[in-house]
Amino acid sequence: MHYLFRFLSNLIPAAVILLPIMFYYLHKRDILRTKKDVLLKEIEKGSIVDPEMLAKSLTNPVSEERRLQNNLRNGIIFSIAGVVITVATIVFYVYLEGIFAEPANKYNVDEMIPVTLVVTLVLVVAAIVLGVGIAFLVSYFNQRKRMNKTA
Repeated sequence: MHYLFRFLSNLIPAAVILLPIMFYYLHKRDILRTKKDVLLKEIEKGSIVDPEMLAKSLTNPVSEERRLQNNLRNGIIFSIAGVVITVATIVFYVYLEGIFAEPANKYNVDEMIPVTLVVTLVLVVAAIVLGVGIAFLVSYFNQRKRMNKTA
């Protein structure tokens, strides 16, 4: 069990750093691939491409209402995920603390230190996820208030 916690304590910082970078890279790659496909189809057709129309088709603007819906959805998902991760981690930690606290248990108190480290790292990740969710929700309410003022 000690090796599992050592593995998780090494894996969590790497995941926190590498996953957002990977998602951003994959998103940008998908956008560039879509733009390239649209341009190649226009060239294959042999049609004369209006530069303004081509630029409009490549940018694919998102409407303000759609952006508001995306911010609300992302805010709810990230907030719920942060709360669930926090609660699950605390329950897991209290459970393990009870196991290690039993006097008949052969485990040493020093074995609880890696568990505490992993739990702390997971709680930091949960706080970051919850913060992102709250930021999306704040953005949603600010944009909605701004839209109501202009309308």
